[in-house]
Amino acid sequence: MNDAFRRPRLNATWTTFSYLAVWAYVLYGLGSATPYIRDDLALTGFEAGLHASALAVGVLISGATADALARRIGAGPLLDLAALDLTVAVVLVAVAPTLPISLAGAFLIGIGGGLLSTHVHAALGRSADASLRRLLAQANALAMVTAAAAPVALGLAAACLHAWRIALLLPIVGVVALMAFRPRGDETPVLVRGPRSSLPPSYWFVWTFIVITEAIEFSFVFWGSTVVSRRTGISNADATLLASLFIIGMFAGRAAVGAGIGAGRGIRFVMAAGLAAIFVGGGLVWLSSNQVVSGLGLCLSGLGAAGMWPLGVTVALQSAPDAQMQASARATLASGLAVLLAPSALGLVADKVGILVAWPTILGLAAAALVVLAVTPSPSATGTHP
Repeated sequence: MNDAFRRPRLNATWTTFSYLAVWAYVLYGLGSATPYIRDDLALTGFEAGLHASALAVGVLISGATADALARRIGAGPLLDLAALDLTVAVVLVAVAPTLPISLAGAFLIGIGGGLLSTHVHAALGRSADASLRRLLAQANALAMVTAAAAPVALGLAAACLHAWRIALLLPIVGVVALMAFRPRGDETPVLVRGPRSSLPPSYWFVWTFIVITEAIEFSFVFWGSTVVSRRTGISNADATLLASLFIIGMFAGRAAVGAGIGAGRGIRFVMAAGLAAIFVGGGLVWLSSNQVVSGLGLCLSGLGAAGMWPLGVTVALQSAPDAQMQASARATLASGLAVLLAPSALGLVADKVGILVAWPTILGLAAAALVVLAVTPSPSATGTHP
């Protein structure tokens, strides 16, 4: 009886995890596919880079509209709509004969993926406070695995089969299976029962924290290897390989949080420790000309950055218990804003003064996030329990 009672909840949890894993694969898969798209469509570097911008705009739109859509059509139908959108979008990118169609696919990937991410985090937000941190970390740790698998799959498909599109289309199988077999139920009252204006002032402190820390994460993803190459003098290929230590650090950090390590500490302490690790690791990357030390700095930075998104979303959801979908949607919007603006802003500064001079901006962002964390209203003032 007990097993029969527990099984639906387990299935629902792993289905939720799987949706996020599919989104992570598509997200990183698009990034890895961009060079192949550039070659196949004879694009310039600028034109190829527009795919990342189109995706980020799609994520922004999804973050601004997800809660309203959930109120109108229901949270369950919204999840199916997002999965269908993601499927169509991946096909568009894979078969696109021209740049406009390829960009349209990237834009729709951002919308569908943003809606999936919003729903996943809102659904997990229904968990008790004690388990929310662990569930969000576990979900995002699994997503890191599929994210890391995407470039490997595309590379193997291109090298062995001369058909990178096969690897990009793989998630469609997972999406169709999830749509067919996911547990059904009306989640709308739980996820969106509060009024749209119900997000408390404390939420926007956390929202600002998420924008800053996501900006740090994606600045490392886009520019970390360039800084290492310039500082150590190694080739771009070797620097890219070394920069994978940042992703490895992120996976290790999220797996640790998901396993319950640090659960005895307050969530703010864990977040502050992560920011300290980013500050130290980013400093090592900036100052050291030694490859081993640079690799250590990248891994340490990834370890610190690992918890920023799941822990930030945890606090955000706990600050708005009656508006989980709205709180999750705005967090998605924060992530999209960071992806759209941070790497390009750092690139603009680097064009003026060089990436090595521009890199301390990351250290400044880590310090700013620590300040925001310090001034965020305490749990007693918000009525939450982060």
